[in-house]
Amino acid sequence: MKKTALAIAIPVAIVGAAVAGAWYTGSRVEQEVNRGITEANQLFQQEAPGLGAHLTLVDIQRGLFSSTARYNLSFTGKEGEEPQILVFTDRLEHGPFPASRLAAGKLAPVMAQSHFALEQNELTAPLFTAAGGKAPLFGELTIHYDQKQEGAVETAALEFAKDSDKLRLSPAKITFNVSGDKKDVSAVGNLAEVDLDFTDENTGQPARVQLRDLGMQGDKKENANGFALGPSSATIKSLNIKSPGAPEVELRDAVVEETLKQGGKGLDQSVSYRVGKVVVQGQEIGGVKLDLSLRNLDEGVLKTFKESYNKMALDSLESTELTPAQEEELKKLGLALLEGSPVLSLDELSLQTSHGVAKASLSVDLRKPNAAAATPDEMARSILAALKADLKVDKAVIGDIVALQGSLGGEAAGSVDPVALKQQSDAMTDLFSGMALNSQWAVLDGNALSSSLAYANDQVKFNGKDMSVPEFMAFAMGSAQGLGLGGGAAAGAEEEPQEESVE
Repeated sequence: MKKTALAIAIPVAIVGAAVAGAWYTGSRVEQEVNRGITEANQLFQQEAPGLGAHLTLVDIQRGLFSSTARYNLSFTGKEGEEPQILVFTDRLEHGPFPASRLAAGKLAPVMAQSHFALEQNELTAPLFTAAGGKAPLFGELTIHYDQKQEGAVETAALEFAKDSDKLRLSPAKITFNVSGDKKDVSAVGNLAEVDLDFTDENTGQPARVQLRDLGMQGDKKENANGFALGPSSATIKSLNIKSPGAPEVELRDAVVEETLKQGGKGLDQSVSYRVGKVVVQGQEIGGVKLDLSLRNLDEGVLKTFKESYNKMALDSLESTELTPAQEEELKKLGLALLEGSPVLSLDELSLQTSHGVAKASLSVDLRKPNAAAATPDEMARSILAALKADLKVDKAVIGDIVALQGSLGGEAAGSVDPVALKQQSDAMTDLFSGMALNSQWAVLDGNALSSSLAYANDQVKFNGKDMSVPEFMAFAMGSAQGLGLGGGAAAGAEEEPQEESVE
């Protein structure tokens, strides 16, 4: 008898505890919703004041096991215009054991499980039409008792059409995780396909852009000064562009990577762009890489700069021009950033073709200008502490580019002569190399042309030769005129003997 009573009592107790937990959680839902709305509005004002975005709770209907809420997300319009409003419906399942999580085999207790979706109104009606009557934007959010959150935002397949123009997007999804203190955020997203068909304005002929496999991810951790440290990236498997009167271009395996980190002398920001293959009219050119960085950014000054800029962005909702006081404030902050001796770098700009590599780099060290600097020229020289630039081009790259141009031109004309194309590329390679070497802008480094420039303490070192700044400027001007780039009188002086020889 005792065993039977125990067998009945245990599930009854569990159900009772679940009901009590659901009731308790339900009593907290409205508080948590209002707290979340307050935090969201603070974030809008701090990070994107120019949007004029504001979130409000329209209504909430509380039940024992679930509640239903509606929110308005409004964006301030221009002066005299009504704000634009997005309306969301949210079905909130109460914890600790929401039914949808139990059905998915997720047994860990949580505070609530949110299922939200965009509502149709006058503003969003075109989106619902494009989605075939379905909700174009929807998602889920799990709220834990320690305030940690994870969820997903999805878009339906969308298709927009007007006359002969058409835009098609496959379903997209972003999953994310947010720590309880909202300082750690990670996200992963993907969009499989985008097709854009439109009519070229100049020719009236059809054009097309196709994108395949767009992905994004990020893992950011906010530090004490509010900066999101860590990496983020975006990738594209393929981007194809067809337009009338121009060669078809395809970019394959494109990547953008960004990282903000704490360096030895402040914040360091780096951005990298890479394209695995550039294909023109079916012919592969090669891969392209661009790496940029900004180092030694004073964190305290940058924080003040960010706060001032956001305040000015709020003020600009009423006035589009900066006041003299605002201009002076930005100038002071800019000079304060220079006190940290920031370094701007083009770490690498390169093109890798089938037979060689062309690579360039540039680094500029800045400093606070001398108080005695009065003219723009004096200011520039005072700010520039050091400069270093390097360039190296394999001769084979020149030949590859000339061959590509000749091949595309031959295809347009209806024929390509491989022997003539090889002769042309060799001749142009020799011509360009000869001009670069004779002008002394480059030196021979094996089968490559290289050039280097360094500046510091009012001294220049160019291709291994030490010069003063005036000497380098004189060399540069003389070389430009020798190459026919001087213009003006120099150009006119060269034209007269040519006319006499003809006569």
